[in-house]
Amino acid sequence: MSPKSSKNAPAAAPAAPPATPTAVVALLVLGLVESALSAFQWKELLVLRGGGETVCGISETVNCETVWNSAFATRIHELFGLPVAGLGLVWGISVVALSALYLARARSGKPLTPVAHALRLSVFAGVLSVLVFASASLRAGAVCPTCLGTYALVAVMAVVAYRGLPGPRAPASGEWGPALTWAGVTTLAVFVAVLLPGRSLSTPEPKAGAWLPPASTQASSPDASTPQQSVAPLSLEAYLRGLPMQQQQQVSNALALYRRDTPRAAAAPARHRYGPVDAPVKIVEWTDSKCPHCKALVEELAVLKKRIPEGKMSLEARQFPLDGACNPAMQRRGPDAPTVRCVAARAQICLEGAQDFWTLREKLFAQQAVLDTERVMEIASSGSVPRAQLEACMASPATAAKLQEDSAYALRYNFTGTPLVVVNGRQAMPSAPFLYALVMADGNPGAPGFDVLPPPQAMAQDDHAGHNH
Repeated sequence: MSPKSSKNAPAAAPAAPPATPTAVVALLVLGLVESALSAFQWKELLVLRGGGETVCGISETVNCETVWNSAFATRIHELFGLPVAGLGLVWGISVVALSALYLARARSGKPLTPVAHALRLSVFAGVLSVLVFASASLRAGAVCPTCLGTYALVAVMAVVAYRGLPGPRAPASGEWGPALTWAGVTTLAVFVAVLLPGRSLSTPEPKAGAWLPPASTQASSPDASTPQQSVAPLSLEAYLRGLPMQQQQQVSNALALYRRDTPRAAAAPARHRYGPVDAPVKIVEWTDSKCPHCKALVEELAVLKKRIPEGKMSLEARQFPLDGACNPAMQRRGPDAPTVRCVAARAQICLEGAQDFWTLREKLFAQQAVLDTERVMEIASSGSVPRAQLEACMASPATAAKLQEDSAYALRYNFTGTPLVVVNGRQAMPSAPFLYALVMADGNPGAPGFDVLPPPQAMAQDDHAGHNH
């Protein structure tokens, strides 16, 4: 055949685009599912911060609220400006974006190796994050059901990325730069896109005393028998008008519930009181050492005591541990061995006569995320009461009787969870602005200053914010 005949040979057909890897499509779908779950958890966090109940507050050990209120979760939120759920949303959308980018480049015939490596790096960064978050959850002493769903999704995505994505499983020496650039730029872009609207959502736990006016004088001692002089700078009406509308509505709702309740006489004499016996506002509160809402209440009351006029309020702290091992009102959930809730309750009862009772109690709740029986004893015996004396008191029948007294006293009220707050014999919402307003009204729920509040919203008779038990 003549060489010229080769000119008449048919032209080679263009190379067909590579087949779309099933793993990339799977990662895109799993990333969407994970993003939806993270968005749901963020929504539930908003419900919790608004005083509502979440779907995963099942028990004291299976409870998302304890994990979300832990010191670790709070620190992460403060550091990044987003809650852990928000960071999960950023990660999920980043995986979706990289998967979509891979599919788009595959259709246009562009190089896929840098994006494939970036996708793997992003997925395994998620695995490392899950290990950190799971460890923090264990330290908080609770299991978060929705978090377990996230962990399972991340594990499946890791398997898909490791075994299903085409090409080598690790970048070569010259491929790390492009892979890290694609992964980093994509994640940063998604983070900024989520951060801007996310910062407007008031999901961080507000600082204690955020809705209280500043104290005009410094308190000399948190364990004084009466509050330090602090002149109220505003009238009741001016204070209420100065609150954000959301807080005004919450005070209005709390006031409506308070007015509907019937005052009851005290079921037992006070064992330890902060403030004068003839204070116009007498608060009795029941708490559980592992209840996140109780921690928030204790922190708010610590600030409230420093910001009220002298002699206007008295406070009693009583115990309602959410554990059937020492509280007959609760179901027994395990062996009879001492639990942190029971140990903390008995320790607080045995500290009632100590001059540093309130300081030690506040330290206990400040350490809630890492509290165990030994940590309780370390804190409780770090003040004026020696450990040997404390242990003897905690084992005594008298302490057991006082704990039973606290439980029986609390059960006179129709409450659904801790903390339980009673003001002048009426059940009240554990709201610092509402309690401060009552103090300014000298305990009178019909004071004219309350007229500036918006109408209350429809609420159930027992709709008091608390940790269900």
